[in-house]
Amino acid sequence: MAERRMISRKIAEDDRFVDMHPVSKLLYFYLVLNADDDGFVGSVKMINFLTNADQNNYDELLENNLILEPTKNGVYVITDWYAQNKIEPKIYKATEYLSVRALLFIKTNFAYTTNPDEKDIISPVDYWIKQGRDKKTPPEIQAQQYLEQFQETSKKVPRSVEETSKKVLAQNRLDKNRLDKSRLEQNRPDQTKKEKINIDKDNSTSTSSIYNNATTENKGNSGEKGGVDNRVNNQLDTNNNQDTVSSLFNYLNGISTTDIPKDNKRLADVFDMLIHNGYEIEDIQLGIDNIMNVANQMPQYQNEQSLAKLLIQHLPEYTKQTLEQSSSND
Repeated sequence: MAERRMISRKIAEDDRFVDMHPVSKLLYFYLVLNADDDGFVGSVKMINFLTNADQNNYDELLENNLILEPTKNGVYVITDWYAQNKIEPKIYKATEYLSVRALLFIKTNFAYTTNPDEKDIISPVDYWIKQGRDKKTPPEIQAQQYLEQFQETSKKVPRSVEETSKKVLAQNRLDKNRLDKSRLEQNRPDQTKKEKINIDKDNSTSTSSIYNNATTENKGNSGEKGGVDNRVNNQLDTNNNQDTVSSLFNYLNGISTTDIPKDNKRLADVFDMLIHNGYEIEDIQLGIDNIMNVANQMPQYQNEQSLAKLLIQHLPEYTKQTLEQSSSND
């Protein structure tokens, strides 16, 4: 642990700091003094003893955005750490709280934030540190560099994912064919009954005549366009879509670190819409692959809600791009 840390006059003389309780100010100084090289403090019992601080003082620092608490595991983050401190690369030692750091983003003023929607974000903190904690290159250029890297990564599909996609696709087709045959037999009880009667009488039957009889009855008994055949086919299509949608959820959760329940209606509607628009299951799976290649590297998409929102917003676009790229390659 370093013996010296820096505190900026800009922070110490800011109104949000000046108006705080004296114990909260002292607590902040001790947190900065005991932080690791990334500005993280994970052990505060001694600090609390030295400053006589309690939860109210921590809450005051949190309310003034002087510290962050990304998780409830007792690790605190100095918000303006990199705005105040510079640790040379040769002596820099990364924090041991990497799971907490993965939740943070770096802003143009080199302050931490947990909100990925803030407009002045450069990139996730992990990426920024990996690039060397660059404070010389203008933040807007760094943000553009990260965006370009993000877009380039999203185009790549690892070979293992491609192979998995083909295996799942083959199994889906096999299951679908079996299901179609089973449901077709279940939805034609009258036809099966007629076949049995004809066999009992003559020990022989003509499949073509049975289809003709069924067609004649459908035309006579239904006022809807296409008669009973159309209703059966529509029911089969709906059932098949449900199975394909369920298969897509299985595929998604198989390559994601976060499971999205199959009762997520908005995402299920997106899958169903793509199927109705004529996209093959492998096209949709490749669209999912392209999004997940990026999402699995981004901490803000490591929960069910944000990942589902990302897929709902971008899967149609990525699926279309995948199909267009495939067509151009052919």
